[in-house]
Amino acid sequence: MILLLTTLGVTLGEIKNKNDLKSLFEEKKLSIKKQIEGLKFSFNSLDKFMKNLGETGTMVKPEIKKLKPFDIYYTEKVGPYVEIGHYCDELASMFEDKGKDFTTMAVFENPTYQPKKSLIKIAVVAKWGMRIKQKYKNEIKKMKFNPGKVITYTHNGAGELLSLFWKELEKYCRLNRIEIRHKVPDFEIYRKVSEDPRKQFFEIYLPIK
Repeated sequence: MILLLTTLGVTLGEIKNKNDLKSLFEEKKLSIKKQIEGLKFSFNSLDKFMKNLGETGTMVKPEIKKLKPFDIYYTEKVGPYVEIGHYCDELASMFEDKGKDFTTMAVFENPTYQPKKSLIKIAVVAKWGMRIKQKYKNEIKKMKFNPGKVITYTHNGAGELLSLFWKELEKYCRLNRIEIRHKVPDFEIYRKVSEDPRKQFFEIYLPIK
């Protein structure tokens, strides 16, 4: 029993301090289940990436789409990519009413990869029912965003991996001779955000010709 518990991540110190192994297992059961589910998710993700490598020569299997113009509310920030989540939370706090679906996004105005200091439009897809707090009405702007033809990939997992998939998406374009429109900004849409990476879905978009 002790050996089985240690293989599941329970330390010898915890076992020593708890005389009742059954109650210790009950305490650790939820944590152990989460570890197992996390390992399954990581395994399935890696399996998918390996299949993509075999099929496309990259870790991604993107789609090409023609997007219709859509309205966004936005503020402009100059800062690192790692702060985007914080910037999105800040934007959300500026709304009196967020409507039924508050989907945030980032539009990268710099034409090159600048993770430490970049000009970014922190935005939300405009939907009926959204209402900006009075004190932020001059700070938040509205525009029609029209990226047109794009190549896109949806990532299910941790946001820290997005920079990797951007590189893979660009590699896919090179391998398939897809020409990128550098004058139109790249962007990300954070379709579902969660504390659990398994429940997160992020979309990256690269405008193409």
